[in-house]
Amino acid sequence: MTKAVFAVALLLGLLAVPSVPSLACTAGLTAPADLVVHLESFAEYPLLAFPGQWKVRGDENKARLIYRVAEENGDRFLHAHADSQAIQIGIAQAFPPHEFPLLHWRWRVTQLPPGGDERRKETHDSAAGVYVIFDNKIFPRVIKYVWSTTVPVGARIQNPLYWRAKMIVLRSGPSGLGEWHQETVNFYQDYKELFDAEPGQVQGIGLMTSSSFTKSVAIADYDDFLLLNPQACPAEELVGTLPPRSPTTLSTP
Repeated sequence: MTKAVFAVALLLGLLAVPSVPSLACTAGLTAPADLVVHLESFAEYPLLAFPGQWKVRGDENKARLIYRVAEENGDRFLHAHADSQAIQIGIAQAFPPHEFPLLHWRWRVTQLPPGGDERRKETHDSAAGVYVIFDNKIFPRVIKYVWSTTVPVGARIQNPLYWRAKMIVLRSGPSGLGEWHQETVNFYQDYKELFDAEPGQVQGIGLMTSSSFTKSVAIADYDDFLLLNPQACPAEELVGTLPPRSPTTLSTP
């Protein structure tokens, strides 16, 4: 099986269950209920458990060792520790992207995979990655938002493992390691710019902390996944975390 076909199979397996620049938005956290879909807070799972609503394709026992619910100061979140491993997990959530085009979450990276470079198959590891999966369950289109070891912030790149996937680098390198960062991405707008088309149905989201190509260790934490209607983030509350964008380009090394 080729790496590209494996990537497709992995994404489809995650979804085979029932159902701009990056922005920081504080209003969405207290918006009316009809403007926010709470995807996951990890608050309801037992400590040190694998989050039961999330599905894994591949070795489930290994995934349960990589991804575990942790707690700090009374707040529960997902802790990921990958030791020469790369296993995706995902949660199904089907909806029209124009209704809830913003995805909010927070993440923290404490160890980057040395030499990770998502532009190359040989070094395709990310300390933290969040996927939005679109269109269909045969050959979905995918946007992956990453915290990269080496690729510059703002880079928009072709995923070398799957031809229908693009990547956007939100954070890069050691700056901010060990600190929680909030992200809100407009995946609807990003899709239109990256694929030059209107997106179909969103099928779900996924995440992965990986270190298999670099044979190293990557450690990250994830929490508070929300879908937001644009009205949940008034224009005056939006703060860009990426520099102004020129027309979409796909970076290569």
